[in-house]
Amino acid sequence: METINKMKKLLLILLGVLLFNLVSVTPVSALSVAVHVPEKYTDVHAGERFYFEIEVKYPENPKRKDLRLGYEIKKDDEIIAHSKVLKAIETQASFMDFIVIPESAKTGLHVINVKVADYDNLSEEVSASFQVVGANQDQLKMYFLILLSVISFVGVLVVINIISDRKNRA
Repeated sequence: METINKMKKLLLILLGVLLFNLVSVTPVSALSVAVHVPEKYTDVHAGERFYFEIEVKYPENPKRKDLRLGYEIKKDDEIIAHSKVLKAIETQASFMDFIVIPESAKTGLHVINVKVADYDNLSEEVSASFQVVGANQDQLKMYFLILLSVISFVGVLVVINIISDRKNRA
């Protein structure tokens, strides 16, 4: 009889612990966010668009949900560009987006931070890095020097032609 009472008490304790675990379960978010920089855009010029891919996986989301995405471009913890968009997703989404790198951006390593949040307490932040190279002024200088060289060469040919014409007339 005593063992039956002990079994009943043990069963009641186990049932109580199980009931407590079921009641005290807090919802866990399985939101997964990743940002990828395509190889073509790991080096961008100041003033150009910087393209990146965002992959959002939210498998426990039963219906379409609006997510707020905030993009920040940082150089040495200083925000040089930012943008905000709103995207509706269900269980997963993958999309390309862009942000314009300001003309005044310094060359060097930059970081893009992507913040994903909903209108409740869901929040996730990811980042990726890329290089900003100087504006295309080096290429412009090269074209100018080529043009100047061609004009100078044609000028020298014209002068040689004029001098040879004068010698032939005399």
